[in-house]
Amino acid sequence: MVNLQMRIPSYKSLFLIKILMKKLNTIQNLIFRCGAILFVAGLALRLFFPFLGMILFVVGILGFCSMQLIAGYEGNSLTIRRLRNQQVLSDICFLLSALAMTAQEFNFGPSWSHRNLWVLLLIIGCILQLYTSFRLPSELEKEQARRRMNGLSALLLLPILITSCGTQYVVEGSTSVTMLEGKTLYLKAFDVDQVHNLDSCKVQHGRIRFNGALDSVQMVNVFMGDQSMMPLVLEQGVISLTIGETQQDVTGSPLNDTLYNFIRAKVKLDHEMAELSRRESRMIMEGVDEYERNNILFAESQRIEAETDKLITSFIVRHSDNVLGPGVFMIVTSSLPFPQLTPQIEEILFRAKPGFKENPYVKRYVDAAKENMEKIQSGL
Repeated sequence: MVNLQMRIPSYKSLFLIKILMKKLNTIQNLIFRCGAILFVAGLALRLFFPFLGMILFVVGILGFCSMQLIAGYEGNSLTIRRLRNQQVLSDICFLLSALAMTAQEFNFGPSWSHRNLWVLLLIIGCILQLYTSFRLPSELEKEQARRRMNGLSALLLLPILITSCGTQYVVEGSTSVTMLEGKTLYLKAFDVDQVHNLDSCKVQHGRIRFNGALDSVQMVNVFMGDQSMMPLVLEQGVISLTIGETQQDVTGSPLNDTLYNFIRAKVKLDHEMAELSRRESRMIMEGVDEYERNNILFAESQRIEAETDKLITSFIVRHSDNVLGPGVFMIVTSSLPFPQLTPQIEEILFRAKPGFKENPYVKRYVDAAKENMEKIQSGL
């Protein structure tokens, strides 16, 4: 038999300066300006034509305040936020002033609202509006200048960031396993029938850290000596690794998050399969008939096996165009006694994307499996 003889484990833009104040479109800006004009005209006409003045005042206030409220602040300056809140308070005073004027004109509401309350509210609103109209432009200019400087600084640092981080990987983590303290862990990559040592680190005070140059995204394994502990994907960014007594986890990058979501689903099914033996013991203790017991347990084991096969097959097929597909395929096929084309493997090869079959390990495995199948059929 041809055997690959591999031991595989079985488990808003940085430099974009945001618009500090939300701009009004052409129609909104027209409503804002017309509202201000009607607001002032209504006050003037109020002296000679009270009813008409009230109508113009109310309409103007509604147009002016509603558009000013829409033009919100989108930055982080505390000073500008405070001024913006004062501006909103001014608009509220204007709106209440319009309501009080209407109540006085039509004689509705409490009696105290008929005693020119609208004048007091209008004065408060105007004071706040004047104060913010002087302060806001200067503060916005300062904020805009500060953002331009930050953007320029980031732009100057970009080459350094690209050089230092663009081709680096960092794996940081911790372990609660006492026996690992002081031990050396290794990052190893499988290349068809060879294992390459990429990096190593010594566990100190439960802390783990690997870092180095990243030539390409690849699936690797954490080893202690010759024992593989867990897989992970080396990709750009900071990858977080956790090794516990009962479980391991890797987070911090898209492919690792995807891989460990799959591993957790697979472990859950493995636990369900292991639970069947305990379930059989309980059924015996409860006096369940042997025939009925065997039927129930057989049906459950078939269901779990089918779900496991579906989970593995769909995962490899879905990720056959990145390192996860070949990596998990390598793990699955390593559990077989020798390379062979099982129905599950044939389905994976049929459904996978074309580039998957060109992967060096997959290609080598398929060639060895076909050779083995030919020998079996010929009786050798």
